[in-house]
Amino acid sequence: MAHSNTLVRTMQLETRRLTLRGWQPAQDAGHAMDIYGDRQVTSWIDDGGQDHSIRQVEGRLHRYMNGGLSNPRTGSWAVEQKAIGRVIGHLMLVEMPEMEAVSTHPVATDDSIGIFTDDSTAISTDYIEIGWHFRPASWGFGYATEAAFCIAQYGFDALKLPLLLAVIEPTNKRSIAVAERLGMCYDGITTRYYRGQELSLYKLTPQDLAEAQIRWQAKEAMPT
Repeated sequence: MAHSNTLVRTMQLETRRLTLRGWQPAQDAGHAMDIYGDRQVTSWIDDGGQDHSIRQVEGRLHRYMNGGLSNPRTGSWAVEQKAIGRVIGHLMLVEMPEMEAVSTHPVATDDSIGIFTDDSTAISTDYIEIGWHFRPASWGFGYATEAAFCIAQYGFDALKLPLLLAVIEPTNKRSIAVAERLGMCYDGITTRYYRGQELSLYKLTPQDLAEAQIRWQAKEAMPT
């Protein structure tokens, strides 16, 4: 089934504890201030740093919503915790920024996604990144993993994406833990994205996701 970009951006999805829906910047900016007004979050984000006002946050949400409008495989979702009825996070599918002709240091694996070249020349940007931002008060409860499972499954099933990528600052242990719980496989250090920063590259296939979901469900079913 083909999905228009407008449909992707307004598609509402649900998990056991969360609702993932399109952003309503004017209404959501106050709650999103807990995400983008906190340096613990924005220190890891490559888009201008910490916001200091509701107006700044509202502008940021509009940018997230409008980014990549021509690509029907991208989207931006507010993550609302059902129990408290407020936005606690953000999940997104975004086009990887244009790759530049800079060096990379891939892991030598047989199942490499093959985006590296020996001569480090610019290559295709036909990849989609999955990303997540959550307010610190909601860290440690599995919300990011739960939401990321939902969006990754949607990306594979509805959007027919063959692969998802994530690029993460190597010292961002929390985000790396989410990627690993999601089933993403480490594929080396790259400097091809985000102005040549050295970032850890992770990849996810539908099979990886399915196996990780089985592990996650088994863990969730264990008595506390």
